[in-house]
Amino acid sequence: MYTPTFNKRHLTEYSLFGLLAAALYSIPMFFYLENNKYENSYYLYIGNALFFLVIFYYNMKLLYRPYDKRRAVSMLIAGHLTTLAGVILSVTGALVMTLFFFPGLFSTRVPDSILNNAPANAETQRPSSLLFLIFINAVICNFGAGALISIMVSYAGKKNQTKDKPADLEIKMPYTNSPSHQKKANR
Repeated sequence: MYTPTFNKRHLTEYSLFGLLAAALYSIPMFFYLENNKYENSYYLYIGNALFFLVIFYYNMKLLYRPYDKRRAVSMLIAGHLTTLAGVILSVTGALVMTLFFFPGLFSTRVPDSILNNAPANAETQRPSSLLFLIFINAVICNFGAGALISIMVSYAGKKNQTKDKPADLEIKMPYTNSPSHQKKANR
């Protein structure tokens, strides 16, 4: 059986929803970088929540598709691919946006002008440390939120979980091709 999970239309859909999730994550990140204060770090978590909502919407949309609603594994794959696309695009957007606000990010500029009012344990030793903090937030929080909601909706969102069909992944490989194994199978 042919699986639509990896066809061109679905890959475009993963990229589109990943782009939407990354764009919504980037809006609060823009305000965080524009204000340049440690107290505004919660903006990044608002961006994580917006990323979460887009992935949630996409997974809920999958519940009403004939192929995906019958197969939890295909929903998991689709949700995780969308999350992965969103994480890659949000990290790329974070790099571009941080370089826009801090053009000399990889220079040896004074760290006090990078993140204002930061406590001693959160002070950046190098200007690029702010970029590292944003990358960690974008990768760990966004992927964690997307993976969590993909797993939850794939199983808890189904009406009848006892009739779950296996996902066809198009790769049918025999366990072994040895003649002794084939003789045992023919007996």
